[in-house]
Amino acid sequence: MNLSEKESAAFSHLTLSQREEISQFPPALRSRTLTDLSSVRSDYGKVIAKAKIDAMVASIIGTGKVASWNTGYTEQGKLRAENYQAAFNPPVPESMLAERARKRDEEVKELAEVMRKSEGIVTSNLNGRGGFGD
Repeated sequence: MNLSEKESAAFSHLTLSQREEISQFPPALRSRTLTDLSSVRSDYGKVIAKAKIDAMVASIIGTGKVASWNTGYTEQGKLRAENYQAAFNPPVPESMLAERARKRDEEVKELAEVMRKSEGIVTSNLNGRGGFGD
């Protein structure tokens, strides 16, 4: 990606997913979006989303369909969500589903017991003093 110094500075402030999304944009839209990003201090996600929606509307008005770069990122996002889900709850054979559910129930019960025992009045942790704001 060929970026000007100002665009590169704006690009460096983005999160990894925002960088990935910007890299999917066509060059003209990417450049215009990075220029817009360089003029704001926060809410980068809103600027990127607005640019993407504006480009999608223009594409629908102009050609009657959504541009391929716009739908490709959506598919990539779906795959990423599936991967995150699989990392948290990996697939197991059906014979192990009942055991997994049992273990998770035990873990939840243990956590509930710990939380119940640890409920108390929160006070200052300084010696000889108690209460809030002492």
